[in-house]
Amino acid sequence: MKINYHKSAISLISILLLVAVFLTSCKKLREINYDPEVEPLRHGIKTSAAIGYCASLAAAYFNGAEMPGNVTIISSKKGAQSDGVIMEAELNNSYPLPFNSDGGQIFIAGLWNGNGGIITALFTDIDIVEAKYKLKCIHTIPVSEELDGHLMTLFAGQDVIIGNGSDTLLNLNMSVAQINLEMDRLGADILTDPYVIVQQNVWFINIDPNNTYSNVYDDEYTINGGGQIAEVLSTSEGVLYHAMINTKIVYSTCNINPISGVGFIQNLKVGTKIDLGDIFLSFHDECDGKAYCDAALGKYLTSTNQNVNLNLY
Repeated sequence: MKINYHKSAISLISILLLVAVFLTSCKKLREINYDPEVEPLRHGIKTSAAIGYCASLAAAYFNGAEMPGNVTIISSKKGAQSDGVIMEAELNNSYPLPFNSDGGQIFIAGLWNGNGGIITALFTDIDIVEAKYKLKCIHTIPVSEELDGHLMTLFAGQDVIIGNGSDTLLNLNMSVAQINLEMDRLGADILTDPYVIVQQNVWFINIDPNNTYSNVYDDEYTINGGGQIAEVLSTSEGVLYHAMINTKIVYSTCNINPISGVGFIQNLKVGTKIDLGDIFLSFHDECDGKAYCDAALGKYLTSTNQNVNLNLY
């Protein structure tokens, strides 16, 4: 039998090329086929909800509203310059912490002067962020009553204590000048560029009490901000950041996902500014625990036009 070595060689080369293309394609596919990593976004939603809850309870007390059944006033004072309170909120099935825990306690201290004040909080037996990162305290943060009846508060990365907390945070003793200095933080601009927001480590929370200070569960929180509550590493050895723009959460409407707004996640290579992948999410009011991925880049490219589980619970 006569063998055509030339044709056989060409066939072999063709097969090898196809195999190489296939292997290269598989490698390329793996590089863009990472599942969305939403852990930092969960941190932002959970922490914002916890701080919004504390701000709502403090504002309810200082506005003379009837306090919810799970709240005990430990001490209060009337001062010439500011009023003060320390309260305990017992969390259970009937009175859960929105988007967080149905067990544990929160101790909240507040000073109020006119239409706003300063609060701090200590969390016990509550896993607010994740099992790996336990949010224990928040430092002094400002709360302002706006002309439209809403509340405005904010927190920065340095205001959040991960790990061991101290009950000395409840010993608030601030002058009017110190209170005003904290309140000035609320005058900062609210940004809308997600690529800038992720580097700011500041979260603004606008709270609409719906004219029911006594019912904190129908409050509407609108969150703008981002950065990191705790450092999260991605499966691709990057550092994950998040941003939220006009992200609205209403616990009484849906307790497993935000009902509107935009979420953003960025994966930066450790120690550099190299962007490994971005995820752009839109929230909806279907209350299915998911968000829609409008666009994804880099590592997450194949997640575009997919629903993403937020896993808030």
